[in-house]
Amino acid sequence: MKNKEVINQQVEDTFKVLDSIEEVKVNHFFKHKVLQQINVEKAEKKSIFYWFTPKLQLATLCILLLLNFGTIFYLFNNSVDNTNTVSGIDAFAQEYSLQSENNSILN
Repeated sequence: MKNKEVINQQVEDTFKVLDSIEEVKVNHFFKHKVLQQINVEKAEKKSIFYWFTPKLQLATLCILLLLNFGTIFYLFNNSVDNTNTVSGIDAFAQEYSLQSENNSILN
């Protein structure tokens, strides 16, 4: 019984508070000012790569993939006759005259 009385008292207090609420008076240009501030903030927040649109990203990706596939295709289809060519180290040594016939330390 005591619990119900406490709850009823709280409900009545709540209704009294609701009766005391009055209309808030706001400046007529408040909405306009807030919207202007929001638009100014949006205009300042441009990304560094705003020009790098999805279309340009797709075109760049396609070009890179074509270059990679072309390089791989060139490497695997480049037939080298091993009988007429010299290995990489031997060719380097011949090009820069690093081969010698004698075993002298003072070459």
